[in-house]
Amino acid sequence: MKNKWDKLKTDLTTWKKLMRKQTGAGWDIARGVIDMDDEWWKKARAEIPGCGKFRKKPLQNEEDLTVMFADITNDESDHWNPMSSNPIIPPTQEDVDNGHVNEVHDVPDDCDDDGVAWDETDEVQEVTPSPTILLANKRIPPAKKQRTGTAKVIQEQVTKIVESASSFTSKKLGEVTVQQVMDLVLECGAGYDTDEHYIATELFVKKDQREMFMTLPTNEIRFNWLRRKYNAKYGN
Repeated sequence: MKNKWDKLKTDLTTWKKLMRKQTGAGWDIARGVIDMDDEWWKKARAEIPGCGKFRKKPLQNEEDLTVMFADITNDESDHWNPMSSNPIIPPTQEDVDNGHVNEVHDVPDDCDDDGVAWDETDEVQEVTPSPTILLANKRIPPAKKQRTGTAKVIQEQVTKIVESASSFTSKKLGEVTVQQVMDLVLECGAGYDTDEHYIATELFVKKDQREMFMTLPTNEIRFNWLRRKYNAKYGN
């Protein structure tokens, strides 16, 4: 359990650092990863050890991992690491004691808390934190912001259009079923032993023929239409 916990914490830290480097880079929307060439990724691996695993697959369950490790991870965005290439010391991290600055030291990116190196080719771990873990960290996931304004209006209208189209399609498909058309064939006087009924069984396996038959207004017109169809195919 501890090994998996430490590995997930390292994955989150590496992902956060990589996302800070994403500005100005290409982005693969479908996969949710940075889309850059081999040279860019070579430099990224040198600066952020272990980030190569995120070239083809993003970090899974990022929100949950952030809740779990928000207070115990760092990606150098809010402090200065003397082992990094960042020479600027944020003023909020300067702990001045008798005129001397106490520096904050970090664990190397490619090691866990015990100093054991890990392989950057390892797969990204997927995790669904249990309620016990969330309670242990005494953190409540932030509520997602509800969409407001234009975006919300557009979403509501698109939903209505989809529902309307689905209802219309279902209705149309119901109007031209073989069963309904053949019921009308019997209703217009074409019994099971008639030529008109026989030609109907051949015609109405096709959707366009069923739709045409449905447009005829009366039983008499429908019966005569079936008779002409029979005569046209088989003769008097």
